[in-house]
Amino acid sequence: MHIQQFNNLKKIATQFSNDYQLSSELYDRHVELIEAVAGCEMEESFKRAILRAGVRYEVLEAAFESDDFEELMSSFKRELTGVIARLDLADQIDSKRNAA
Repeated sequence: MHIQQFNNLKKIATQFSNDYQLSSELYDRHVELIEAVAGCEMEESFKRAILRAGVRYEVLEAAFESDDFEELMSSFKRELTGVIARLDLADQIDSKRNAA
């Protein structure tokens, strides 16, 4: 994706808060993406990377079992899917404009 195209998507995405219908569509898309990644095992990728960096397995397991980890991973997924949902909806709008 080119910088100009990305900036165009960001410009479209700023309009979502001013339009109830777009805001509703964004919410629906965000929920859909959250549900799509609910079963995703992102933790395994993190584990491999952290272990390669030299952290002992026992320390890593203790961190993964903590309440903080679960809360942070949930927040991470929610925030990331929010960013993706905004750009995806903006891309859908842009594609419809270009097709017209």
